[in-house]
Amino acid sequence: MHRGSDSCSAPLAVIDVGTNTLRLLIGCFSRGRLQRIAAERAVTRLGRQLMATGLLDREGALHSIATLLEFKAICKKKGVRRISALGTSALREARDSGAFVNEVRERTGISIEIISGEREAELTLKGIVNDYASTAGPAVVLDIGGGSTEWILYGEGSARESIPIGALKLHEQFITSDPPIAEDVERLKNYIDKFVIDSFLKYSRQKKSPLDPAAKRLIATGGTATTVAAIDMALGVYDGERVHLHTLFRPSVEAILRRLVLLPAKERAGTPGLEPERAEIIIPGLLILLAFMDALRIDSLVVSDHGLLEGALMELVENS
Repeated sequence: MHRGSDSCSAPLAVIDVGTNTLRLLIGCFSRGRLQRIAAERAVTRLGRQLMATGLLDREGALHSIATLLEFKAICKKKGVRRISALGTSALREARDSGAFVNEVRERTGISIEIISGEREAELTLKGIVNDYASTAGPAVVLDIGGGSTEWILYGEGSARESIPIGALKLHEQFITSDPPIAEDVERLKNYIDKFVIDSFLKYSRQKKSPLDPAAKRLIATGGTATTVAAIDMALGVYDGERVHLHTLFRPSVEAILRRLVLLPAKERAGTPGLEPERAEIIIPGLLILLAFMDALRIDSLVVSDHGLLEGALMELVENS
């Protein structure tokens, strides 16, 4: 948990109802800066088997509802005056997302707003941009989720793209053994590469100008990026302050992939910095991260512990 000052008299809360993870952030603004009062997260696998069934996982849905009740209790304890909950990839795609949203409202009193991939990218950028406002030059901001990946070109136009590839979704679609066989990893890599390359080509056609890789930096947020940073630092307990703005170098990312891909998930789960719940899905996440480094022809990236939640909280404060 990452905590800031508890001095805010009327804090606000935002919840990200994601494909793999539910996250809560409680905070306010003090002296013009965002103060993080409390943060929680729980892996609920709401989008498990979504690709196969088109439906939300019932066990994951019940776990998510129980988690939302826990989040609501934390909010009450912290004196939160308003809660905003956002649904992302799984709720955008599932045929029964409306029924789930209604059930959540009835059982918890929390209303979930399902947002588009473009809106998700916009809020992610908003949550990150303050840390880089004084940094010269454009950057690609990358958010790898459980069901989708968003990239945003910051500092040069307003390009925002949502790609339907995510760590949980790809694990279920491509990984057939534990540990994964080389053929599955290669098929997965090629699939990811095609989506990333096609996305950049789409940008180039729309702007009638190629995305210049030589001028770009990569800023990555989301569970994959922060987890890889934690592994790189061998953190026994996750520490958002240490992870935030950590630089990852390509040889380190490749070495982490080579090491983890050879291990069964149970052994992989013992890796310092890797949460056991992410042991199954970290391989697809790493491949997405490397695909973007390849496409941009860069050897390093900066990890941000801030993103969608911070952007949503900032907007909630502005509109309150």
